[in-house]
Amino acid sequence: MPNITLAQLQAFNSLASSGSFTRAARQLSVTQPAVTQQIRALERLLGVTLVDVVGRRTILTNAGQFLAARAEALLSGAAALEREMGEFAAARTGELYLGATLTIGTYTLPALLARFARRCPAIRVHVAVANTAITAARVRHGRLDLALVEGPLDDDDFDAIPYQDDCLLLVMSPCHHLAGRAQVHPQELEGEPFVWREQGSGTRALAEQKLARAGLVVRSATSLPSGEGVARAVQAGLGLAILSELVVEHAVASGRLAAAEIAGVDLRRTFRIVTLRGRTLSPAARDLIEVVRDQDAGVAIASSADVVEERRNRASRMVQTASPSGAAT
Repeated sequence: MPNITLAQLQAFNSLASSGSFTRAARQLSVTQPAVTQQIRALERLLGVTLVDVVGRRTILTNAGQFLAARAEALLSGAAALEREMGEFAAARTGELYLGATLTIGTYTLPALLARFARRCPAIRVHVAVANTAITAARVRHGRLDLALVEGPLDDDDFDAIPYQDDCLLLVMSPCHHLAGRAQVHPQELEGEPFVWREQGSGTRALAEQKLARAGLVVRSATSLPSGEGVARAVQAGLGLAILSELVVEHAVASGRLAAAEIAGVDLRRTFRIVTLRGRTLSPAARDLIEVVRDQDAGVAIASSADVVEERRNRASRMVQTASPSGAAT
């Protein structure tokens, strides 16, 4: 059975409000026979007479009056839906579900969200912060529209866009016997207790992978669910750690932690925007990706050699500042 169309309701609503087939046709910018055709099709579909033509007057039947009371509300709802979808398509309204790993969520996401809010003030952003493994699972199961992650994702389920370079550093208490060294050799770390992030952390996964390639088997002292917690444990003398420069820069600058590079171990990494492969992104999600990748907004772009080099230099300066030869007087 065919369904009522908006065109039929629009023709009937114009006829009911204007009282004339001629005036209804003029309102709709169509011919009078086109209006008549829509009304007759609607009557056949509903099995009732909606309009009587008495002399030269158009009079609604009881069925027509019943329909007229409801058609206007239906058409108003359709018009409102059309406006709302237009606003959604222009990213002026709607909701966005965003995931972020702990380092990104704590240290870089707030500034990104502020930029996005200036661009799309009516978009409500729901943020879920967790480690890389949990965040990836949420994207895979459709609970997040997209996510910003730092850990490796060797998974064909995802599309990943690199957007920012980061560097991990070996950190220790200023009282540790390796403190003050700009560079430490891997074999010097044999037997040293390490404080790690929890399993599933991107920081931990990358560090363990790189140390294993260097032939280093590390001893675990404990694990904690945040970079800040790990840094404080190291500061208290619980062991060594490998953390993002974003996490430790203030502690190193103030002398609460010492930092060093591990000779021959490349601890650079790239932050990435992750989406589920094949999923259609909302306009708001696409706008957020543009904000994250917008070099003019002050966010480093991984493909920019100058920005990557500046990140490397920054990490080196932190290490040098923590060593006696680079200490400020």
